[in-house]
Amino acid sequence: MLNEKLYRETFDKLRASPETRRNIMQMAEKKRAPRRALRTVLIAAAVAAALCVTAGAAYVYYVRQNVPVDQEETVQGIAGGGQPSWDAERTYDEFGKTEHNWYNRQTVPADPDQALALLEDYLPESGYQWQIEDFTLTVEGYVLDEHTGTAKFYYTVEHPGGFPEDAVDWEHGYLRYTANILYVIFKPMSEESYFGGRTYVDVDRSTPEKLCLVYSGATSDVGWKAEDGIGIYFSIPGEEHQEDVGDQHIIIRDAHRAEGELELPGVKSLPARTAADAATGRTVELSAIGMTAYLGESEMHHRIEIEYADGTRYLVEDGPNNIDNGDYGLLIGGAPDWSVRKVFNRLVDTSQVSAVTVDGVRYEIG
Repeated sequence: MLNEKLYRETFDKLRASPETRRNIMQMAEKKRAPRRALRTVLIAAAVAAALCVTAGAAYVYYVRQNVPVDQEETVQGIAGGGQPSWDAERTYDEFGKTEHNWYNRQTVPADPDQALALLEDYLPESGYQWQIEDFTLTVEGYVLDEHTGTAKFYYTVEHPGGFPEDAVDWEHGYLRYTANILYVIFKPMSEESYFGGRTYVDVDRSTPEKLCLVYSGATSDVGWKAEDGIGIYFSIPGEEHQEDVGDQHIIIRDAHRAEGELELPGVKSLPARTAADAATGRTVELSAIGMTAYLGESEMHHRIEIEYADGTRYLVEDGPNNIDNGDYGLLIGGAPDWSVRKVFNRLVDTSQVSAVTVDGVRYEIG
């Protein structure tokens, strides 16, 4: 396994010439004697070293360390308790064009006991940490729902000296990816695609030198398993600078300072419940962190609301009134099988849910 991993990573990461790649591939395909494993590994290491010379760059292995975490803080972070609420606001750029439409958003802290009861059995055994140049990346916890295709990751990025001034919108708890900040993307191990999503800032716990972040994502792919683990693609962008081209100013970004892939261990998937509309046969899959609603022919959805048995409600989205209490939404499929996936900005106890309403269609929990 180590031998194959060395070859695979060598091919993927180093920019070797086609001829060099072809020669190494032929070497990798040769049958190896069962008692010469050490020699094979040494050959692989030598090949990697030779490629480093050819490519003019060194391949770096990032060692994952298990680290203890405060589980209550981690669960609160996953639930979005440290994120701010805000009122609707439209901002404009210097030319008077809409720069951003901030919708009405309300976040609520999670009840610690309820949050642990809902998530504890589905969290990883510990936190996981890597040192990447002068950044420290720590994934404190994550929960995956293979039924609705949603996931949440709570992680921190530490950097001595802090981050660029415009890296965080502190009023909205929103992360902006700018030069010289560690950028991460999560993806299922069993699929080639990535989670689409957004990264929010836990403003309660973050400091100038340590950002506490929650990534809420959804994927259109089906068939991936939480137990297979998660991949992390990371990069540190190069510097940005302006250049004058004629009478115009253009922004040039240098090549990545560093990039690579990491791995997170598999976990148990969160369970999901099904709500159904008897008239159409369409269903909603619902878990503690997200949902999938099967819309059928129409791709439109304007209002999603969850109703609890005690009569209280969670308004996930109300487009006409510019309300969005979800972290991320993803429209997938095509006629006649449109679906929408939403990642919640709070935890949902599905055992207390009686129905989900999507654009006036009521889906009742069986």
